[in-house]
Amino acid sequence: MVNEQEKNVVDPRRFDRMLQEVMAGLYELFELAKEHELPPVINGGRAYYEEDGKTGFQVSWQFKRPGEFFQTLLDIIRVNFEPNVLGTFFLNSNMCFLHEQIPDEAFQLGYISIVSDPDQGFAGFWENQVRQRLQKYGYDLQEATAIYAIATTGKDRYNLEFASEIRETLQSGLSVEDAICLIRSGIGIETIKPRKNIYSGFCYDPVLGSRIRLSLWFFILRENRWLQ
Repeated sequence: MVNEQEKNVVDPRRFDRMLQEVMAGLYELFELAKEHELPPVINGGRAYYEEDGKTGFQVSWQFKRPGEFFQTLLDIIRVNFEPNVLGTFFLNSNMCFLHEQIPDEAFQLGYISIVSDPDQGFAGFWENQVRQRLQKYGYDLQEATAIYAIATTGKDRYNLEFASEIRETLQSGLSVEDAICLIRSGIGIETIKPRKNIYSGFCYDPVLGSRIRLSLWFFILRENRWLQ
């Protein structure tokens, strides 16, 4: 029998404080990643007072595609906590792959989230829909310094074969040499980073059925054109 104390939030005030910190952190992240600045006065009408700050929905207004940005952010968070993991060296619970590649200088944060047709193969999905969407938004992955792909699907497809198809299409899998570097770094032998700058992670969502939701984050510095 489960102890009553184990089933409940035993420190409500700390829970509230942590929740407020999470929301404040997301607010600040939206502000840092915004694509344009929402003016306090629009067409002669007061949108907000600068001393009071913007509301949550006003912070979202600073993106061209706020819903899509939010979905990519949710999937970045989800892949870090996904309980149904398919492997060790994926993006899942390895946020160091992301943190270590964030540029030191100003950069553009590219984002896209798109859902495939039912039972559609990932390679065709990537070539026929994802690439077209990237082109529509004016993104060139040849300018990206690092790419993060989170693929989510339902139970019929969520397996190692699914992960392998995506890794092969994106060339996102770590080599044996890269894996050894990670292990050696983890036990303090050396601090060499993997050379691979394309990372993939996988999440399970039964609502999607046989469809795939692909969310991408990528960092763009205009002078970089390393990805073929």
